[in-house]
Amino acid sequence: MNEPIASVEFTLILIYFVYGLAHFVLGFAVALETGRTSQLRFSRALPLLAAFGITHGINEWIEMFALIAAQIPSMHSEPEWLEILHIGWKAFSFFFLFGFGTQLMLQLTERQRWLRNVPALAIFLYLTVILAMFLRALPGLPNSAILSMWTNYALGVPASILAALALLAQRRAFVQENLPQFGRDLVGAALSVGWYCILDQVIDVSAPFFPANWINATTFWHSVGLPVEIFRTIVIIALAFFIIRSLRVFEVEYARRLEAAQQARFQAQEEARRELAVMFETCRLLGTSLERDQLMSDFLNQIISQLEPVVGATVYLYDPATAELKIQMRRVRAGFELTLPQKECSRHAARRAFETGEIAYEYEASSGLAFVSVPIVTQNKIVGVLCLAHQQAFSNYAVIQTLARQLGIALENAQLYTEVQEKEKLRGQLLERVIAAQEEERKRIARELHDETGQLLTALAAGLGGVEQTIAQEPERARYQIAELKNIAMHAIDSLRHFVADLRPSVLDDLGLVAALRWLTEQFAERTQLSTEFHVTGKKCRLASQVETVLFRIAQEGLNNIGRHARATRASVRLEFLDAQVRLVVEDDGCGFNVAEVLTARPQRRAWGLLGIQERVELVNGKFQVDSAPGRGTRLVVEIPLAA
Repeated sequence: MNEPIASVEFTLILIYFVYGLAHFVLGFAVALETGRTSQLRFSRALPLLAAFGITHGINEWIEMFALIAAQIPSMHSEPEWLEILHIGWKAFSFFFLFGFGTQLMLQLTERQRWLRNVPALAIFLYLTVILAMFLRALPGLPNSAILSMWTNYALGVPASILAALALLAQRRAFVQENLPQFGRDLVGAALSVGWYCILDQVIDVSAPFFPANWINATTFWHSVGLPVEIFRTIVIIALAFFIIRSLRVFEVEYARRLEAAQQARFQAQEEARRELAVMFETCRLLGTSLERDQLMSDFLNQIISQLEPVVGATVYLYDPATAELKIQMRRVRAGFELTLPQKECSRHAARRAFETGEIAYEYEASSGLAFVSVPIVTQNKIVGVLCLAHQQAFSNYAVIQTLARQLGIALENAQLYTEVQEKEKLRGQLLERVIAAQEEERKRIARELHDETGQLLTALAAGLGGVEQTIAQEPERARYQIAELKNIAMHAIDSLRHFVADLRPSVLDDLGLVAALRWLTEQFAERTQLSTEFHVTGKKCRLASQVETVLFRIAQEGLNNIGRHARATRASVRLEFLDAQVRLVVEDDGCGFNVAEVLTARPQRRAWGLLGIQERVELVNGKFQVDSAPGRGTRLVVEIPLAA
């Protein structure tokens, strides 16, 4: 081999080495970037570009080793099958370039779904023509040259064009994402791919068909005076340069994401701080008052002034009497007023939240106002709904759920405070009635002792004085007077015995509650001429003295009420000894009454007997219930735990 030819061959070997190295560096650099976590669509197609760079670099090194082998006499002729394997490897590398362009275009252009079929169609056409070549080979033609150029035209050219178009489309995406500096790099990369398509795919070995028979590596060398491989190397180095420069977009994107995450964190912290301040101040206000209207007013004003999206707030409470949700209080921001459709929307959201027990959301389309309703729960029972109206997005429902729970606790405390105040008031009135009843009882005792027992004792004393005068002179008359005085004394004793029995029957202390109730019902039936029954169920036992006294007095008060007010024809008293409690039931078939009206009536018309029964039951930790209605009698039930 002469010296100029050897020099050219050596130069081509070096060029192929650099050419393959440029491909390999491109693929390796891109492969390193594919490990980044990125939200850019560009990153999803990079693994295919990396695979193309590495595989095509290996392909060029195979060409280099083929040139080296040509310098060795024993390996001067390359086997046909090795050439075909080499062409297959080149086709394999073009497959990755096809995939890169298709993947990137599909991510950037939603309407171009037909592009996904282009690689499959190109590969099908490529394989079909190759199969035809092998089935009917053209005589006298180098099959390896034909296969190589067909690989370039069928796979390399369309893959390069598609990749260049994809890079230009990605450039537009970078501009839209405010990354124009990387768009310029992608323009350079697209131009490099275009020149790569011309210099590597179009200008290659000579083949007996157009344009390979007109423009090829030989004609290019004769026209330019330099081998086309030099320009290929320059182009692929430029492509690697622009692609690697464009990969810096991931650093910028990471910095932006980090900054956005920090801003989001700061905003979340500020929002959390503001929400905590709102909850703290609202909870503080709820604890400053036990007056229900005052605490609801302070609560709603605080929410409207502190929660920025909220322009109105309404509290609905459930009314058991009407079984409906009723507006208890509504507050709106200054200068804002709810229209009738908006009020209806708020009521609908509140009703849905109350029925489902979950957060309900309604949107009023005409005004763009949204309503979010949260159930108000006390003691695992929904008692109302907190409904907030807001104009902007409001997604932190945990805040309003917490506020609704705090409002429920405050309303429960206010209700308990009101009940305590009412009970204290009733207790005071009841105490006045008890004192008045005690005074009346003292007057009655004094009157009965004076009118009956006192007169009997006075008559007894006067009779004894007469006996003293007549016993010596008229013994028979004195004996008669003594007999009369004896009857007077017995009558006085009976009167005192009945009087003491009315105050507290001795049978209650001597024989217990069961005997005392049986005696009480017999006395009541004899006195009122009503059909009165007494029943005992369960295992009888003696109870604590205080409990027996309470039950006896309640039965006594119940029977007295039946005799005075019920206009009944039948009454019954039932005592039930259960496992953990004792139950007393007093019933009648009288005219009945409205329990709620009687218990809440004015002091002059209030049922002080029932209130007295309630007080007695509470002293022994019992339960008291009155079931009555006009026209269907009355049922009084008292339950006292045996532990009392």
